[in-house]
Amino acid sequence: MTAPRPGTAEQTAAEDRVASAMSGLFGRDSVYLLFWFLQVLVAALATPVATRLLGPGEYGVFAAANAVMQVLFVLGGVGLSVAVQKCFEDRGADAARRLLTLSIVAAVVITAIAHLTGPLWSEPLGFGDYQGAVRLAVLWAGTSAVTAALLAMLRSQDRLLAFSCVSLLQSVVAEALSLVLLVVWEPTGEAFVLGRLIAQVAAVVLGVVLTRLRRLRIADLPLAKGALVFGLPLVPAMLGSFVLGAADRFLIQEELGQVAVAQYSVAYNIAALPMLVLSVLNTVWLPRFFAVGAGTDGDAVITASRDALYRLLAPVLLGLSVASPLVLRLWAPPEFHPDDLLLVTAVVIVSAVPYTAGLSATRALLAASRTRMIALSAVLASVVNVLLNLWWIPVWGILGAALATAVAYSLQHLLLLLPTRGRPHSTTHAGLVQTLAGVVLALLVVLLPTSPGGLALRAVLAVACLAWFARAYLAIRTPVKADA
Repeated sequence: MTAPRPGTAEQTAAEDRVASAMSGLFGRDSVYLLFWFLQVLVAALATPVATRLLGPGEYGVFAAANAVMQVLFVLGGVGLSVAVQKCFEDRGADAARRLLTLSIVAAVVITAIAHLTGPLWSEPLGFGDYQGAVRLAVLWAGTSAVTAALLAMLRSQDRLLAFSCVSLLQSVVAEALSLVLLVVWEPTGEAFVLGRLIAQVAAVVLGVVLTRLRRLRIADLPLAKGALVFGLPLVPAMLGSFVLGAADRFLIQEELGQVAVAQYSVAYNIAALPMLVLSVLNTVWLPRFFAVGAGTDGDAVITASRDALYRLLAPVLLGLSVASPLVLRLWAPPEFHPDDLLLVTAVVIVSAVPYTAGLSATRALLAASRTRMIALSAVLASVVNVLLNLWWIPVWGILGAALATAVAYSLQHLLLLLPTRGRPHSTTHAGLVQTLAGVVLALLVVLLPTSPGGLALRAVLAVACLAWFARAYLAIRTPVKADA
């Protein structure tokens, strides 16, 4: 009988571990993603109703207030939602619950500071007096930061039912309540934000009950210090990501006015759907990557997962771009001039490619607790984004903002590759060609007509892309099941 070759057993065990992790990423974890996707779907369905009830002006008010919320959400969270997940894997549930208490304290303090200083920063940002939608957005941000930490804990515990209840309350219920207030109270940006705030408060209450907080003790100071050392660098990192994804609203508002903000927001909200799903997927996946660790197995899982996402990206990019005139017509009334937004939408859509690559490198750095490198790349890319927006918006209008976004995400990916030294390994040649082809085609389909016949053709192509996506997903799942 032939003796087994040295290293064969170890190699097989490593392959089994990678296959098991991939099975979880595209299996059990996909269920969590479905709940997040439901949030996206409900928001998509609510947008055409909201744009018609609010009109371009009031929708622009909401979009700008929403941008403030996202900034304060990052500041209020101080990176502790990710630290909770890392702590859960490293030190257990009890320590993670104590970090939840720390996250609530931090969110309350930072929200109070933002509220008290509101009159100082509200007018310079173009909101006028500190009241209405912007004041409610501050409170919305603080409660959202707490909810994010609570959901992180529930995800780490793999409590799907509890996770889904809190998640749906802060999203589906929030959207429905916001629309109800527009009808029964008044069609303003303030009412639209108020509905979200009420639902978010309810989500916090439910999340606190479900997670069973632990009080902080003097003995927990090293735990808190370690969490803040890990989490605080994620604040500039997430702020940088916010600048890449939302700060252009402020610059457009300053240069072109609130109607342009509304137009760009509608186009961006459609085009950024792939990046939003990828961001959520990254959050859902983090506990599994933390469990695998930062060694060889971790690199192998990151590489395999990223290549799988590349295979899924091409049909998504092309399908969303070809269907964008149909979606824009549903999402916004004619006064938004949806046909003028096709190129803007396509440019933002293809930004998902460097965004995907950057998230893969980010996961590798998070597993290794190298959060400062993540912060540096995000800050540098965001600075470039602002400079390009200041240069290109006066020249090309909102298209300039879209181009600045694509360039900044590409730069961020290149910066993230430096500390990882090329890890994870480069993607397969076939996957790279397919992804690049998807980018080119997503830009070229802008030239297709938007006449009734052209829209019918676009609908057929969109369905074909959906079938392509389903086939690619099944191809990814099949070998995983076979190995398992």
